Amino acid sequence: MKENEIQGAIFDLDGTLIDSYQAIYLGFHHAYTEMGLPPLSYGQVKKVVGLGLNHTFRELLGEERVLRALSLFRKKYEEVFRENTRLLPDVQDVLETLHGRGIRLAIATNKLGRFSREILEHFGMEKLFTVIVGDGDVPQNKPNPEMLQLAMEKMGVEKERTIFVGDSVIDIQTGKNAGVRVFAVPTGNTDRRALENARPEVMLDRLPDLLSFL
Repeated sequence: MKENEIQGAIFDLDGTLIDSYQAIYLGFHHAYTEMGLPPLSYGQVKKVVGLGLNHTFRELLGEERVLRALSLFRKKYEEVFRENTRLLPDVQDVLETLHGRGIRLAIATNKLGRFSREILEHFGMEKLFTVIVGDGDVPQNKPNPEMLQLAMEKMGVEKERTIFVGDSVIDIQTGKNAGVRVFAVPTGNTDRRALENARPEVMLDRLPDLLSFL
């Protein structure tokens, strides 16, 4: 890539920039327990998240239980997410470096938009981003390209000058659907081989490697 070619970088959140699986697990555990259901294990929770909680609870519990499960999950998650979420290694340095280079940054995540913004505020990093787009902010979640399209609109950057960085096959599909180049990083719950098979533009070993491309 030519120097200064890329003007905007959109990032997934869970598994790419943060680890919030413990908070998600606690939310699931609370919802299932309150509904009189045997709770999922931590490993099972990690495997089922990714498409947004509406979709996940619909698939797991059926349409009639979605609203109740969402309400219980969000109540518990609100209580525990700050102390049970951590930045992944080198994330803050990478984002601050890119921001300092004049690259506009955004988030596109299937996590509820409100929680996503509160997490970044908690870490004092919300001002690095032009926009943080999450579940509930657009009609359709990833892999539909609407989140990325909204982010590019807010950043004022064309898709040819934008990249999307994520840790899942869903993220790779989303970037392709939006017509942007995708950088995959194996820091979430998807193994490297599965990411490679989804054919991202660039397969990173770790997030700091991104800096050599931008």
